[in-house]
Amino acid sequence: MNKKPIAIISATVIAAVAAFGSAACSAKPKEELTVYGIEAALSSDYTLTASVTCDYVNNTEVPQDELWFHLYPNAFREGAKFSPVPSDRITAAYPDGRSYSTLDITSVSVNGTDVDISVTGSDENILAVDLGGKLEPLDRTVVKIDYSVKIPKVRHRFGYNDNSVNLANFYPIACVYRDGAFVADPYYSTGDPFFSEVADYNVKLTAPKELTGAFTGSVKSTETNEETVTYSVEAKSVRDFAAVLGKYEKMSGRAGDVVVNYYYHHDSQPERALNTAILAVKTFGGLFGTYAYPEYNVVQTAFLQGGMEYPALSMISDAYSGDAYDDVIVHETAHQWWYSAVGNDQVKYPWLDEGLAEYTTMMFYENNANAGYKYTFNGKRADALSAYTLFCETFKSSGDDDTSMTRASYEYGSELEYSYMSYVKGALMLDDVRNSIGSEAFLNGLKKYYSDNMHGVAEPQDLIGAMEKSSRRELAALFDCWLDGSVKLYA
Repeated sequence: MNKKPIAIISATVIAAVAAFGSAACSAKPKEELTVYGIEAALSSDYTLTASVTCDYVNNTEVPQDELWFHLYPNAFREGAKFSPVPSDRITAAYPDGRSYSTLDITSVSVNGTDVDISVTGSDENILAVDLGGKLEPLDRTVVKIDYSVKIPKVRHRFGYNDNSVNLANFYPIACVYRDGAFVADPYYSTGDPFFSEVADYNVKLTAPKELTGAFTGSVKSTETNEETVTYSVEAKSVRDFAAVLGKYEKMSGRAGDVVVNYYYHHDSQPERALNTAILAVKTFGGLFGTYAYPEYNVVQTAFLQGGMEYPALSMISDAYSGDAYDDVIVHETAHQWWYSAVGNDQVKYPWLDEGLAEYTTMMFYENNANAGYKYTFNGKRADALSAYTLFCETFKSSGDDDTSMTRASYEYGSELEYSYMSYVKGALMLDDVRNSIGSEAFLNGLKKYYSDNMHGVAEPQDLIGAMEKSSRRELAALFDCWLDGSVKLYA
């Protein structure tokens, strides 16, 4: 999705900046990490047979007698309550007709002892595992889950098409524990309905020999025989793990110490895409702090929206081309800082990573004004302002003028409204903050936000607090005016 920013209304909002206390910054992430071991095999009929061993560490402050795991593939089953695809995008997502997933959990064990299989949640989206006793804080337990899943034919995060297989959110992943409960949101069609904490991954994935793999993490070895190839992949301190398999060409380069790879199946200018990814890693690393991983993989694939981010891997839709394709690469690369390294609850606070990614995409063009790109910082900002103003006028005329950004992703009336509030208004808000405190303080605030929350989970007060400390100003009321909908540009 492509949005744009502002340079206005600071005077209106600054008047509202009253005496609010400074926001707190989150603690550094725990040193002890959960470790996932995944062994999976993809058959020629697009069935994935897998075993997931989760060496889980209880980083909460309370004993746990059970663990919950997201079962995201179940959202693609026939009869699911929540569709992962918006109702008005079904034809685009399923150009060959509806296709469904079937998930079959064959066994679950805790420390080697089999336990009952209990699938629950609001949409059969949770595996509840009875630990058979209390798991004290900082103690570990090993949960092993064997399952198979039929991959649907769909242009989405989890699905296959004629050119590639997207394996995202394909395995049971531990739910985050917050405020006395596990966060168990279903697979909403609006936004990115995922929330997880960093862990270490060791993955072995076997696939038909003709498929090249791109992964979260680094390939440590490959084994081939007449029919299959097995990739052994290691990923440290990543929020989740994803892979794309396809009949790909590959180009590689470097952004300092970072290896950048570009996988494509039809691109007449692959050097351009690779160079954009390299330049984005260099730019954001220089602006905010060092890229968090040794490799970055950009993959052209079938996808319903423009792109999708995962740690060290970005999916870029093969429906895009030219300048729009470059723009998606930059936006998804920005997510390597805002979502991958600095995590957040994407359902509860979707603007926190999307607004940041959209605005820092604009900053990319500001810092590479002579790099030959069509887009400019001022141009994208003006486009964002005019588009958002028109959107607000449309809402005003229809009698629905709620422009608050404090809503969860599923509380927006449409995917369009979600996009304008999270991406466009989020970027406009950050531009107003920058204009209010100055570029130097704003950039220092983003650096602090990144360094304080890398590999952790941030909340809005962490971003506000970082900006307050860098500017030595109280900014909570300025943010609140944007977040609660008091700021209405059409007024």
